Amino acid sequence: MIGSVYKIVCSQSDICYVGSTFNLLKHRMSGHRSHFKRWDEGKATSEIAIYPYFRKYGPYEFKIILIKQYEVVDRAQLLAYETLWINKFKRTCVNKVPPFGLLKKEKQRESTKKYWEANKEVLNEKNKQYNELNKERLVEKVTCECGGHYQYRGRTYHFKSKKHIRWAEAQSTL
Repeated sequence: MIGSVYKIVCSQSDICYVGSTFNLLKHRMSGHRSHFKRWDEGKATSEIAIYPYFRKYGPYEFKIILIKQYEVVDRAQLLAYETLWINKFKRTCVNKVPPFGLLKKEKQRESTKKYWEANKEVLNEKNKQYNELNKERLVEKVTCECGGHYQYRGRTYHFKSKKHIRWAEAQSTL
């Protein structure tokens, strides 16, 4: 598939918006203008970062410019290229939402933190009960096939260690 990364620029300002599409650029710009109109009338809820500037300067003061076309296997790969260009133009770029899943991770972190704060006592009690019931197993010494030694409770850290990763890579090449 051929995907395009584009930039929407204003004739009266130095701001820009970076996006990506598999459609023709004129159709994408037409889509932005029509969605802006629905958003401006209150009929659409999702706001694209450029829309307040469309309102300020008028949507026909903006033009769409091709940055680069890429041969990609899927939308995720195209979004990765879009992210690179957003970072390149970050001084003038008005994009708010990182397209490549960065916001999802941040929201997930926030919701996990809120959940832990709201349920702190209950979760701490459950952890204490689990640790008490599994005390012997958690402190049990384990020798890994890679030659590393760890306590059972530290196994996830061990599996991420350089020693274990090198060993696992060596095993996969055999």
